[in-house]
Amino acid sequence: MIQDVDRSTVVSEHVIDSPVLGGITPRELSGGVKTLILINNVSDRIFNASACGDNCAKWLLEMGKHKDVTINLRHIMDFGSEPFEIHIQNTDQIVHSMEELVPIAGMIVR
Repeated sequence: MIQDVDRSTVVSEHVIDSPVLGGITPRELSGGVKTLILINNVSDRIFNASACGDNCAKWLLEMGKHKDVTINLRHIMDFGSEPFEIHIQNTDQIVHSMEELVPIAGMIVR
């Protein structure tokens, strides 16, 4: 996730090589990567994924294939053109594409 989303390489437990910032600690990772790591490792919480950009969407879908993932999202995230399955708790609907998701999310996200 760190390599894919932040384009950074984990050098050691305390050092990450960022192409933008140089050597950083895990604290300087993007909010999106930190949120994804928490979602992946802490199953009994609902996380605000609004810090996640569209480059996090595939990771959310992948985690959702292996376990229930519940997030709060305050923007319409682009989950891509491939079919997916997302349950929208606000309306108790299941969507399988962006075409189905956007009209529902548009009513909720303001």
